[in-house]
Amino acid sequence: MSNAAEVGVDDYSKTKVPQDKTVHGIHIASIIVGIGVTLPTFFLGAEVAQSIGLSNAFWVFLGVNIVLSVLCGITAIIGNRTRLSTYMLLHFSFGKKGTLLINFLIGITLLGWYAVTVEIFGEALTDAFKHLLDIDVPLYVSIISGSILMTLTAIYGFTVVERFSAIAVPLMIVFLVYVLYVCTNENSIGSLLAIEGNGSMSVIQAISAIVGMTILTPVLMPDFTRFARTDKDSLISVLALAFGFPLILLAGAIPSLATGEIDIMKIMIGLSLTVPAFVILIFSTWTTNTSNLYSTQLTLSTVFKKQKYAVLGLIGSCVATLVAVIGIATHFISLLNVLSILIPPISAIFIADFFFIRNQDYDLKDFDKLPAFGIPAIISWLVACVVAFLGSYDHITLTAISFFDSFLVAFILYLILKKTWK
Repeated sequence: MSNAAEVGVDDYSKTKVPQDKTVHGIHIASIIVGIGVTLPTFFLGAEVAQSIGLSNAFWVFLGVNIVLSVLCGITAIIGNRTRLSTYMLLHFSFGKKGTLLINFLIGITLLGWYAVTVEIFGEALTDAFKHLLDIDVPLYVSIISGSILMTLTAIYGFTVVERFSAIAVPLMIVFLVYVLYVCTNENSIGSLLAIEGNGSMSVIQAISAIVGMTILTPVLMPDFTRFARTDKDSLISVLALAFGFPLILLAGAIPSLATGEIDIMKIMIGLSLTVPAFVILIFSTWTTNTSNLYSTQLTLSTVFKKQKYAVLGLIGSCVATLVAVIGIATHFISLLNVLSILIPPISAIFIADFFFIRNQDYDLKDFDKLPAFGIPAIISWLVACVVAFLGSYDHITLTAISFFDSFLVAFILYLILKKTWK
C-alpha cells in the first residue's frame, strides 16, 4: 500500500500541517479504501482462499486486520498529535542519516509494489482484450503500455486522477458488494465453506502474506492522519482498514472459490462481469499504482536529493517494468513474507520512542540536535529482522508469526537500549 500522495504528501512534508489544512476522517478513510481496491489485493484474497479454504481465510482476514487496525490506530494518533510526516517522525528515533536507510527501504518496497501491480494489471488487460475483442495482446505489451500510462500520470497528471479516484471509491465499493451478492446467490455460503484448500500455503504463511500486504500502512499512517482534524478523525480513518480491507479480500476469495480461478479477469469473465470489472478494477489499479510511483518518487527524493522527481520516477518505472516483464508476480507471496519481517520493527520503534521515550513531545526546535544515526533504533531493527527471519524457518520460536516476532523484539529491545545506551 502506498504513501499519502492523495492528500498532498509534498505539502508540509518537512513541517507541521497547519490546523486550517486538516480534513475530516471520512475523507482520509475514503482515500485508504481507494488505495486498497487494487488487483494484487484481489489476487491475494483468491490465493489465500484457494490455499487454506474460505473458513480459515475469513478468520485470517479478520484477525490480521483487527491487529493491524489497532496498530494503525496508534500510529494514526501519533500522526495527528505531531502533524508530522512519517519521514520526519523517523528522524527522532533513527537519526538524520539513519532515516535515509529506512526511507530507501520504503522506497524500494513501494517500487516492488509498483512492479507487482503493473504485472497483474497487464495480465488483466490481456485477458480482457482476448475476451472482449478476441485480440491476443502479448503480456509484455500490456505491462509496458500500462506502465507508460501510469508513469505519465504520476509525473504530469496525478491531480486529475486523484480527484476522479475520490469519486470512484463509492462505485468500487458498490461493485464489490454486487460481486459478493452474485457469488453467494449462485453458490450457498455452506458450499463455499465446504471447499477445502489445496494446501499450497499454511495458515501461518497466509497470515504472514496478509500482514505483508498491509504492513506499510501502520508505518505510513501518519502521512495520512497528520491532515486529520482530531484524534477522533484519525481513528475514523482507520475504519477503512478495519472494515474495508477484509471486504476487498473476501471479494477476491469468494468469487475465486466459486469459479475455481485465481486470475481476477478470468473470475469476472466467469461471472459475466467482464465490462464493469474492466472499467472499475483497471481504473482503480491504475490510480493506485500511479500513487505508488508518485510516493516512490517522493520517498527516494529524500535519499537522492540532487535528482529531480521526474527523473527518479522514470528510472524507478523502467526498473520496475523490467522486473514485472520478468515475472515478479510469481514470487508475490514470497515478497509479502519478506515485508512482514522487515517492516514491522519500524513502526514498533517509533511507537516506543513517541510514547515511552519522548513522552509524546516531538519538537522541531530540537531537530538540529538529533544524531546522524540512532544506534539503538538501527540495532533494534536489525536484531528484530534477524529473529523474525530465523523464526520463519523455525530456528527460533517466539510466537510462530514473523510479524509479532519482529514487532515485539524491536519494541522491547529499543526501550532497553534507550534506557541503557550512553
